Amino acid sequence: MILIRSDVLARHRPEVWWAQDGPSADPERERLLAEATILHEIRHFHDALLCPPLYDRFMVEAERNAVAATLIAALSENGERDPGKSLGKEHAELIETHRANAARLARRNAPAHEPASVSGIGPAVTLVDLLEASALVTELSFLHEAFDEGAYDHWLSLRSTLPAKYTKIISRFSRTRESFAEDLQRVSAVLMRCLYRPEPSAAALAEVAGRPEREIDALCDARVIAAQLTETEKLQNYALFTILEPDGHPRRVFTNAVDITALHNLCRARMPATSFRVDAYHRGVRDFPVPATGFFADADMVSERRLPFVRKADIRAAYGDAFTLYSVKDRQRRATPACGYFPTFGAVPCLDLSRVDLMLGLRFGTQLLLGEKVSYNHAMDLAYAAVYRRWME
Repeated sequence: MILIRSDVLARHRPEVWWAQDGPSADPERERLLAEATILHEIRHFHDALLCPPLYDRFMVEAERNAVAATLIAALSENGERDPGKSLGKEHAELIETHRANAARLARRNAPAHEPASVSGIGPAVTLVDLLEASALVTELSFLHEAFDEGAYDHWLSLRSTLPAKYTKIISRFSRTRESFAEDLQRVSAVLMRCLYRPEPSAAALAEVAGRPEREIDALCDARVIAAQLTETEKLQNYALFTILEPDGHPRRVFTNAVDITALHNLCRARMPATSFRVDAYHRGVRDFPVPATGFFADADMVSERRLPFVRKADIRAAYGDAFTLYSVKDRQRRATPACGYFPTFGAVPCLDLSRVDLMLGLRFGTQLLLGEKVSYNHAMDLAYAAVYRRWME
């Protein structure tokens, strides 16, 4: 799932979401900028599926949800919290097994998250910086096709507002304004080479950055990236965890690990089909697994009642489905959804909306049982706190 603030969605589809401050002076430009933001978030989802330590994180969360469902079942009677029930020794062991698995994978992937000094970019570049740069390049490539020269001007404005490391990564591998599209393709190829490998890291970027231009192009050729993905498949042991049942016999008890594997395989097949070109990626993004959009209002929008007004029926008509978590009154005292889910771009979501809700709800509602702090955003936190109040007391 991707998370998008509802005011961004109001700029993307003003005929569906009625903005409190009225129509934009340039609605088409606002629409394209909002769509670029959506593509930015989708690229994070696909990069995470193809980047080994982040794929492992998906699996950790799948196991966590399986454990969470087991704990809630043990404390329930007919779906309601039973004050007379408590967790036993076997449940404590289950929690500890999950914690041990998560810690083991965290240790295995620790090198991927180590900061690195990259010439011309900075002394503490991280994997997160590479992911943000990859999503930003996707956003800029989309805008370049939509705005042409206007995209370069937009890029110049972003350079003064975004964290320097993201923009320096792009600038380091750009050559000339005469071919901004190819500059973006070059940067995207560099980032895919660093992310889609058995041992992704910022150190891989440092290695590339120190090479002559001709060597950089050779190192980041589509055939090289494809070979790395193949090697990743052979070397990376994506563990489908097993949980011990009370009788001591292990079995797979996941709520969604099989789905995550299928999403990885689909993304793994689709990315080479684009020849690892960022422009082909955003043009054909609907051929990839498309996550649902989670929309939300921030705390100020809720307290000041200036949410974009939208009817659930209009969301369904525009996108194909809608799942509302929490509604509030706007300034005209109309009830409008403050947060929920719908299919991104109207495409069939890669996980059903009710399952997205179940996964996020389980994660939030069992944070005390598993000794974690979980937060999404103001509106969603309020919604899930109300639903899972009895489990969090």
